[in-house]
Parts: sequence; C-alpha cells; structure tokens
Amino acid sequence: MDIWISALQTVFQPTMLFFILLGVMIGTVLGAIPGLNSTMGTALLIPFTFAMEPANGLALLAAVYCGGTFGGSISAILFNVPGAPEAAATGFDGYPMAQKGKAGEALGYAIMSSVLGGLFSVLVMTLVSPQLAKVGLTFSQPEYFALAVAALTLISSLGGAGMGKAFIAGLIGLFLATIGIDEMTAADRFTFGTKALMGGVNFIPAIIGAFAIGEILAKAEEGKGLSGEHLNIKVSTKLPKIAELLRLKWTILRSAVIGTAIGILPGVGATTAAFIGYSETVRWSKHPEKFGTGVPEGISGPETANNAATGGAMVPLLTLGIPGSATTAVIIGGFLVHGLQPGPMLFINQPKLMYSIFIAMFVANIFMLFAGLFVAKLFANFRKVRYSILGPIIFVFAAIGSFGIRNDMTDVWIMFACGLLGYFFKKFKYPIAPMIIGLVLGPLTEVSLRKGMFMTDYAWGPFLMRPIAGTILVIAVGSVLWNLYSVFIKKGKASLEEVE
Repeated sequence: MDIWISALQTVFQPTMLFFILLGVMIGTVLGAIPGLNSTMGTALLIPFTFAMEPANGLALLAAVYCGGTFGGSISAILFNVPGAPEAAATGFDGYPMAQKGKAGEALGYAIMSSVLGGLFSVLVMTLVSPQLAKVGLTFSQPEYFALAVAALTLISSLGGAGMGKAFIAGLIGLFLATIGIDEMTAADRFTFGTKALMGGVNFIPAIIGAFAIGEILAKAEEGKGLSGEHLNIKVSTKLPKIAELLRLKWTILRSAVIGTAIGILPGVGATTAAFIGYSETVRWSKHPEKFGTGVPEGISGPETANNAATGGAMVPLLTLGIPGSATTAVIIGGFLVHGLQPGPMLFINQPKLMYSIFIAMFVANIFMLFAGLFVAKLFANFRKVRYSILGPIIFVFAAIGSFGIRNDMTDVWIMFACGLLGYFFKKFKYPIAPMIIGLVLGPLTEVSLRKGMFMTDYAWGPFLMRPIAGTILVIAVGSVLWNLYSVFIKKGKASLEEVE
C-alpha cells in the first residue's frame, strides 16, 4: 500500500501531469495526421527523455502511445483518411455518419469509446499483468491463425446482399498481401522482377490511398466543390449521453476484453485488435446489414478495441520484457536510455516506477477525453474549406505521409495505385473495407498457417483440434454459414413477394 501511495504522489506532481498532458496532445495530433503515428512520435521523443527523471520520461512516452492510438480516428471520421492503420476500421462507419451531418456525434462516440477501452485495459494491466502475460505466451501459430480467420469472416457480413462483391474485394486484399519476399522461403512473389516490390505492399500507404485518394478522385468526378460552393458544415463534438453509452455497453465491454487480450499477444497489435473488435461487433449485432452506413456500434467496436490494446501491449513489455506492439518495442528504448531492463525484475527492483507507469497511463486516458475534444475541434474546421481546396491539401498530406513511413517513393506509388483501385471500387459499388481487411490480416493468416502446419508436421488434426484454436474456428465457420443462410432467406422472401 505504501508503494501505491508513493506512486500516486509521484504521478500527481505538476511536472509529471504536464508531461502526461503534453504526451497525449502530441500523440493525438500525430495520430490524426496521415502517415504519422505514435510509433514515430515515441521514437522522436526518446532522446528528449534522457535528461528527465525516468518516471517522467516513461510517462511521456506512454501518454504519446495512448493519444496516438486514438488520434487516427479523427481524420478517419472527418475525411475518410485514417491517420493511423488502427483507425481504418473506425472509418467504415465513422465517415458515413459524418456524411449524414453527424460528424460531431461520431467523434463523441470515438472519444468516449477510446477512453473507456484504454481505462479498462490499464485496470486489467494493473491487477493481473503477470498472469495475463503467461496466458498470452501460451498462444501459438494455430491460435493466431484462428484469430485471423475469425476476423476475415467479417467479409461475409460487410457485403450485405452483395456478398459476392465483398468476397472478390477480400480476395484482392489477400492477393496484395502476398506480394514481396516470402517470409519463409525468401522467394520473390509477384514482384515482376522489380526491387521496388520486394518489400511487399505496405498497408499504411495502401489504406491512405484506398480511402483518401479514392475519395478525392470520386469527388473530383462528381465536380464537388468546383462550383464555388463551400462545405458550410459546423462540427461540434458531442459526447454521447449516459443512456446512449448504456445502449452500447455490451459492444464496449466485449471490444475492451478483445482489445486487451489481443494487445497481450506479442507482435499482433492494435490494428488487428480493431478489425477483430469490429468483426465481433458485426457478428453479435441483430442488424449486421446496417454496418457501413454509419452506426454508433461500428465506431465504438474498433475504437474501444484498439485503445484497449495499448494497455494490453504493455503487459508483456513490463512483465517479460517482450514488446506487444511496434510502439512498445520503441518504448523499450526509453527504458534502456535510463539503464532499465523491462522484465519481471523491474517489479522487484523498481516497484514504485512500475506502479507510477500504471497510474500515468490511467491519467493519460482521462486526459485523452479533453485532448480529443480539442484536436477534433481543430481538425473539424477543415471541413468548412471548399473541397476543391481541401482535396488537393489532403492529397499532398497523404503523399508526404506515405513517403515518410520508410522514406521510399515506392510507398507513394503504392498509395496512388490503391487510390485508383479505391476509385474504381466506389464507381462499381464494390466495398473497400473487405480489401483492406484482407491486406492487413493476410500476412498473419498465411504465416501462422504455414508455421503452424510445419509445427504439426503438416497434420491437420493436431493443428485444428487445439482447444482454443478449434473453438475460435468453429465460431468463425458458423458465422459465415449463418450469414449465407440469412442472405438466401432474404432473397427467398423477396422472390416470394415479387411472385405475390
């Protein structure tokens, strides 16, 4: 108890509170700008933490991580340009809601869901870190494969009546995920003899291209904004009422559990958590056909999950010294700068520091509520700009963001190519979301399948009959069959009505 009191006194000093608020603001702004993210922000800030007290420096980095994970949803909702890959799923329903004139409500749902998801994961991280880390380490390749397949089954729900188009879009995404050097054999695949494609299709510029560039080209064809009309839209962020949150309680709780659990799994990350959170929200909904049209559940599901993954990802880092995501891998550098080695010995040698980090992340998620409102209002002002001006500005930022990921022009060309693909998808009424899901989850699905089969000496029984993996796969297959049945039932009813 004395350690908790000492940690509370450390965190609630004005200096540390300032660094936590600063970190959340920096992370939220970086997350909202396409191509920038919390990983980049933490990497840039590590040298500045060298002169700080370890607790202050690590609290700053953890706050950037929390803010950056949420920030991507702002641009995803307002402009259909995910600022970070983990916000791509948020745009599926966030942007359609904004197009209905409910951008403020959409931002409100995103902010509250992010805060609640983050607080839940930090609470879990604080109470049961060592035990959860051990559970996460029991997951092997078959379990990763089952999780990926469960998320991919979302494709069967996103197409609605046009399920065939959704499957085609998903297959295109899975194909794009195979481009580059094979991770297991080092063989070139679909590179067409060019070195540029050997690194594969980076999904961040692909997401930016498919959503942002595709949207810009579609609006250019419509002639929107060229007539001199202004988008005279006043966006005022509106937090949901308690009654509205209670209506979403099961969505938020389910996604918080999913996000925390996914975050604990080393190397999986918030992007996968967001897509699985979204897929389970659709799966449990009584009206899955409404998703993609702008429903609150479609925002709360992925936003709760991806922010819950931040606390989850810190669990293996702090307890075992194993990074749970790309950003936590960078945060390890912050520990090393101060001569600290993450792992179980830190709880013995530096208990006050560990509990200070727990409390700092809790405070950071509360500050995120205010930072989110401020940054969302700032970015919302851009919606008042005529689209003939705003479109090229988004285009330039998208290109700069895509180039800045690896300082490689190949990523810019990937952005352009996926932008054209996104434009044709919109033109011919193909859903973009299944393609992105296939691209993001394709590598995890393929690699976990091949490595898992290698583990079991290519025997399907031991691979599929593992308790956790088998259960997840049965649920996934059942979900697809139910969606197919539902579609055929609706078609049958429609045919009967026409006959009558």
